[in-house]
Amino acid sequence: MTRFPSAAALLWIMAAPLSAAPATPEGAAGIEAALRAYLGQTPGVLSVVPEGDRYSVTLDPAPWIVAAEGKAAAEILPLHVSLADNGDGTWAVTADQPVSVSASVPGALSFDLTVASFKMDCRFDAALTACRSATSTASGIALTQAMTDADGTVTDVSYRIARIEAETTATPAAAGSGIDTSTRYAATDITETIRATPAPGGTPIDMGIAVASYEVAAEASAIRAAGLYALLAWIVAHPTKAAANADPEGLTAAILDALPLWSAVTGTGEAKTISVTTPFGPGSAESMAFAIDMSGIAADGRFRESLAVKGLKLPTDLMPTWVPPLLPSEVSVDIAVSGFDLAAPAALFVDSLAPGFQADEAFDAKVLAALLPEGKVTVSLAPQGVVTPSYTLDYEGGFDAGPGRMPEGSVTVGATGIDAALEALNAAPEDVRSGAVPGVMMLRGLARPAGVGRFVWDIEMTSEGKFTVNGTDMSTLAKMQ
Repeated sequence: MTRFPSAAALLWIMAAPLSAAPATPEGAAGIEAALRAYLGQTPGVLSVVPEGDRYSVTLDPAPWIVAAEGKAAAEILPLHVSLADNGDGTWAVTADQPVSVSASVPGALSFDLTVASFKMDCRFDAALTACRSATSTASGIALTQAMTDADGTVTDVSYRIARIEAETTATPAAAGSGIDTSTRYAATDITETIRATPAPGGTPIDMGIAVASYEVAAEASAIRAAGLYALLAWIVAHPTKAAANADPEGLTAAILDALPLWSAVTGTGEAKTISVTTPFGPGSAESMAFAIDMSGIAADGRFRESLAVKGLKLPTDLMPTWVPPLLPSEVSVDIAVSGFDLAAPAALFVDSLAPGFQADEAFDAKVLAALLPEGKVTVSLAPQGVVTPSYTLDYEGGFDAGPGRMPEGSVTVGATGIDAALEALNAAPEDVRSGAVPGVMMLRGLARPAGVGRFVWDIEMTSEGKFTVNGTDMSTLAKMQ
């Protein structure tokens, strides 16, 4: 089985544990042996030679590509990295070169990636198994891709980024539980164009997007870097199914040593000055921001994600005049899920790696029970909603939900501008107006006033299936329909 690591993965692998030594042939042999634990033994892929006070490392994927013997063709520019022993347990790892990757599957796919300039500077700590500090830049990034579907439709994609800058740091985590990392990433002048051409004779459909800038900040705590390296080394040392089946204990030990992967990962990002082109007209947004927070493979699992779009202008050129006042100019979503267990199902998965194991319905049920020890998860909705030219809608709350049970909890929904929304709907065609207007008026009748022009709906859900809105039992009304 042949593996083709991504460019990012190759750079990370280059920061594998190294033995400090002068720039000598013996030192080069030691470095090559250490790296081959992660890159395998295919001849010609890796070379390490001493050059003055540094070691020159070359990674050439060409032998991997030849060994694959598939129908795909690929060319990848060799990666050159320079290593220098700082004499304090750290190594200077640098790279400065262009990047070129191309691949094709005749009649199905062609792919070309070029980076005019890529530079990296890392201070790798052998004891930490990570770069204590690293900076990298890439400029002149261009990707083109053409995909041909079975029906003859061809999709051409062109992607450009003027420049990417990244900074990372790593420090020991508390109690020797791994490493803590911090990453900052910024990209400028991002463009993507897509053309879908139906089977010969069809009319092409063009779409495009442009982003002036995109920034991301991420933090990770207690990453099990050493365990993940050991797991990678085990996989490389057992490249076939037969070899893997011959050492189930080794695989189990490697996986357990890598768990829980990390303690927590959090990140925020924002794209600014976004414009799109579509067959229905142009659109844009001032900004789009996101945030994420997730646990590792732990018993107290959690996941939270938020998205906020501001200054949104959807394509309206082909829309009837009554539609734009109802479209959002701001959208926010913030949802968290907790109360699930990832550690227990992971343990069951590790147990299932024994040769001859066959999963069945009983095992699937056991995994589900382990994932949801209380039979449910808790879903939390932070304040969120939409803003339009005519009305606003917001909601927040939380509820428990799980397989075979009714949601239980409460959600509060608020709205302003209902009269303006009704005015816009009254200008709609009869088939739209006759369904939407009575529905909105009924909802307004159920609401409680909460200030000038604002209406609120307090929604309660019980495990018995009862559903109330401001005290009115809607479940009873639903049964009467």
